[in-house]
Amino acid sequence: MAIMPGNLRLSVQAKVLLVVLGFLVASPTLTVWIVNDRLSRQMHEEARQTLETAEAVFVKSLDARADNFLSRYRGYAGEARFRVTAGIQDPKTMARLLRDVVANSPGEHEELLFSTRADGLVAGERREGAPVPAAFSQAAAAITAAAFGGEAAVGSLGLDDNIYTVVAVPVMSEGGALSGVLTVGVRLGAEAFRELRLPRTEILLLIGGRLAASSFDSPERGETVLRKFGAEEVARGRTGGKRVLSTEAAGEHFLGLAGTYGARRGQAGFRYVLLSSYEPRLRALEDTRRTLLGLSLGGILLSGLVVSWFVRRVTRPLRELHDSAEAVGRGDFSRRIERVSNDEVGDLAQEFNRMMTHLQTSRAELERAMQTVKATQAQLIQSEKLSAVGQFVAGVAHELNNPLTAVVGFSELLQTMPAEAKIHAHLDRIAKSAHRCHKIVHSLLSFARQQPPERKLVRLNVVVEEVLEIMAYDLRTSGVTVVKEFTDPLPVTMADPHQLQQVFVNILGNARQAIEPSQREGRVTIRTHTANGMVVVEFADNGPGIRPEHVARIFDPFFTTKPVGKGTGLGLSLSYGIIQEHGGSIRVRSEPGCGAAFVIELPVVHDSWPGELRTGATPPLFAERDGAAGRPILVIDDEPWILELASELLQADGHSVETAQGGQRALELLAEKKFTVIVSDWKMPGLNGVRLYEHLCATNPAVARRVIFMTGDVVSDTFQDFLKKNALTCLSKPFAIGEFRAAVARMLATAE
Repeated sequence: MAIMPGNLRLSVQAKVLLVVLGFLVASPTLTVWIVNDRLSRQMHEEARQTLETAEAVFVKSLDARADNFLSRYRGYAGEARFRVTAGIQDPKTMARLLRDVVANSPGEHEELLFSTRADGLVAGERREGAPVPAAFSQAAAAITAAAFGGEAAVGSLGLDDNIYTVVAVPVMSEGGALSGVLTVGVRLGAEAFRELRLPRTEILLLIGGRLAASSFDSPERGETVLRKFGAEEVARGRTGGKRVLSTEAAGEHFLGLAGTYGARRGQAGFRYVLLSSYEPRLRALEDTRRTLLGLSLGGILLSGLVVSWFVRRVTRPLRELHDSAEAVGRGDFSRRIERVSNDEVGDLAQEFNRMMTHLQTSRAELERAMQTVKATQAQLIQSEKLSAVGQFVAGVAHELNNPLTAVVGFSELLQTMPAEAKIHAHLDRIAKSAHRCHKIVHSLLSFARQQPPERKLVRLNVVVEEVLEIMAYDLRTSGVTVVKEFTDPLPVTMADPHQLQQVFVNILGNARQAIEPSQREGRVTIRTHTANGMVVVEFADNGPGIRPEHVARIFDPFFTTKPVGKGTGLGLSLSYGIIQEHGGSIRVRSEPGCGAAFVIELPVVHDSWPGELRTGATPPLFAERDGAAGRPILVIDDEPWILELASELLQADGHSVETAQGGQRALELLAEKKFTVIVSDWKMPGLNGVRLYEHLCATNPAVARRVIFMTGDVVSDTFQDFLKKNALTCLSKPFAIGEFRAAVARMLATAE
């Protein structure tokens, strides 16, 4: 994309610095981000593992504590005095016994109950001496009921902001019968928290979503942390049993893991939240991040200074190159750059100096070339005009073929009719003139039409005759007489006849232009003969000749002695190239005042025309009537006089003829009647001959094979391919009567 003048302009130094600094900033930034992300992940993973370990230890510790209580109170229940007292089932005696058990047990807050199946609660005792709350006995009823089955039961429950480990032990009488159940509730106190807590962890215990106990120094801090985690969500278990939550509370960062303990035998148990503080690791991570950022900023600053110094050093020769280039733009080719280093920049300075030397040398050559270009520009424009005129002439020649067909046909037809001798003489002149027009049109089309290069056997005399037909008018009006000294028969050569026509027309045109201003009666002698295995054609004129200094340059491109606008200087150069491509040679002989002679030599291929008929018969004007006469024939053309001519010729041969002026009318006739042969022009307005043929192929393939085409377009490449593909016959306009009748007769014979 082109740079607009208003766009921001940056120097090379600024661009390099921006790219390097951008890379220097992006690289450490990405590094810090990756390191920070990995350290954060590692920190959280370590905290999560700590929590999971703490949870496992916490649950096992609670289980071990419950097992210890179970063993202790199972021992009390197995003592003889306890069994005897249980058998008596006296409430006062049992109360005294329970007070003794409380007094002899460790310092935990205990609730002791003795119950029987029949009477329910018999006695209860509490460490403080107060009666056991009814709420405790109701809450522990499910665990007590489980022990009546004969097996000890363990559970946990929360009551009045206290969390109890509940043990229910069956008491057996001396006779082995179940006397009752001893139910003990031990509160989870501060000393138990110290035993259950691991280093760097905290514990929150919840009852119904409320904080019952915590390992924090103050209850307020525990409440603050619980609010951050969402007390209701934790209480309802919505955090998931193993999902780790993260929060910042009370100036410290925690990871939390919530769970439930003791939820069995109809007991809700209690909820707990284990907390792990990762504040020290987070602060260490912040310190590491700040250290990395500081080092990165220092590295960026130092690298920027080094790169800036290096870029200035590297771009100094470029600035000198810029100044020198500006001087060259002003036309000063004397500037040179000093080579200050033995590297790529130094090589650039050396190449620039060498370029300046070449530019000084080339400038003079360029100025001379510009003069030549200006001189040839007008000649090329004239050549383009001539090319356009040639295309126009070819188009006009195509249009002449249709009326020429009528002139040739009717003149030949009239010659066959009885008339006075004088009329026959006039008709003979008309026929000869029409044939002459036919030859001129054919030669013009052949010459003007752009043809792909092709090599085939060529009779040099025939090619020269065709060129003389083209040039006849120009030569005659310029007072130039052509003398033909042909050797006949002349051996044949392999050549492109169209390219040879171009060469001969160019030589004759140059001769006419040279003779016209200098001679009143000009003469061009054309000789053909053989010499040393070559067929030779020589064009000699009686013009003023060519100067000796010009003879050596006569075949150079763009060299001409004609005034501006009268020639391009390309004709003889192209002619020289064409003859060289054919394996021949072209040379010139000239003496001032004695005319010039161009001699062309081409290699001989055959001594005579291969398979040449020594005697040829011209097709008869009228076909002899035979069994094929009287066949229905359809003639299609957009020119009425061609339809009239064809109809008269075919009717004279005894055929039934229908004519159609256009393809659409032909379709109507084909729908009404069957025809043995169809003769059609291929280029018509509306439905042309090709589309008509395709319609016949689809509807009546047998008739499609008996179509003869006519054309005045000298068979274009597209139509030529169409004819070859479908193996069809085509008559080129203008055609002779004999050719027309012979083509129809051959098609009728094929149909028969």
